[in-house]
Amino acid sequence: MPTKTAARNHNHVSPQPRLHQRAKEVQAYGTVTHALPLELEEPVRMEMTERLNLLLADTTTLRDLYKKSHWQVADPTFYQLHLLFDKHYSEQNELVDSIAERIQLLGGVSLAMAADIAETTQIERPPRGR
Repeated sequence: MPTKTAARNHNHVSPQPRLHQRAKEVQAYGTVTHALPLELEEPVRMEMTERLNLLLADTTTLRDLYKKSHWQVADPTFYQLHLLFDKHYSEQNELVDSIAERIQLLGGVSLAMAADIAETTQIERPPRGR
């Protein structure tokens, strides 16, 4: 029978992060799963998710450009532009979420990491400066 100390330590949840964990990939990018009951054939779902990922990359880039402008605006109309860029950022963020969810509903894998977005977008990268 375990001791009271052992039982107490077993139930203790540590606030420290668990580093160096790796989860296995459950679905490769560029594939669609058959787990969803959809009437669309696989080639159609593949093409749709591919095109939606292109749209997702561009929409995410536009969203991030609005945030860059929001942070870096310097103008006599700073406050109004600051609010406008933030409004557009929020609207783009909703679109990003909707597009990514649509890809998932089609059984695909949506782009999610900044490096993948930057590699895929057709929008030219802005300068780092203001």
